[in-house]
Amino acid sequence: MQPWFRRFTAIAGEIPMRSYQVVVAATRDMGIGKDGKLPWRLPCDLKFFKEITLATSDPGKQNAILMGRKTWESIPIKYRPLPGRLNVVLTRSFEIEDEENVITCGSISSALELLAEAPYCFSIDKVFVIGGGQILRETLNGPGCDAIHVTEIETSVECDTFIPSIDFSKFQPWYSSPPLVENGIRYSFVTYVHVRNSENETIAGKTGGKCNDGKSNSNRFEVKDFSFLPKMIFEKRDEYMHHTSSTK
Repeated sequence: MQPWFRRFTAIAGEIPMRSYQVVVAATRDMGIGKDGKLPWRLPCDLKFFKEITLATSDPGKQNAILMGRKTWESIPIKYRPLPGRLNVVLTRSFEIEDEENVITCGSISSALELLAEAPYCFSIDKVFVIGGGQILRETLNGPGCDAIHVTEIETSVECDTFIPSIDFSKFQPWYSSPPLVENGIRYSFVTYVHVRNSENETIAGKTGGKCNDGKSNSNRFEVKDFSFLPKMIFEKRDEYMHHTSSTK
């Protein structure tokens, strides 16, 4: 099944919607910002964000990035819309001047419905939710969330905006990078995938996402079709499993 056919059905009204992936940087207590800004400066994280949201499995398509109005306004004017991606801004009252590759929607559900219809179901490869806080609180562990790509900030940083913790009864680690340090901040890139197989969800639910030895049980689910992941992440699975096996 092609990535652009990945849909889920909303409970209310049985309306087809596009599935999505979340991209976010967060502290251990899930802090994502302070005073409306990122409280860290991590060039490698910005590079990672650009690469993961730009890369497509079909060169004839582009990805869509969903964001709230405040996130849109936080992007410097000279950099918006973010190039090479369909910028979907969620707002009910804010108007954006006609620009190529920018559309507005009144809600997350209306945006996901729109992207499931023509022409977007043919032109959009993957859908990424990138913020801000309210949007992430609504989508992070949602039924349509295929994966969560987290830049996990290990250093203590003061924040005033927080999002929910990842639900490890639904999401399992796919990949974790070695730690990096920039500007005094230690962090790593971690991807969690939504394991929809009922047996695997039962295993995760019983263990809280951990094995009895306290380690991740990511090696206990059978990797099936996770080709919806960005190629740069999908291909790192073997590398991650080799590393986790060698550290046991």
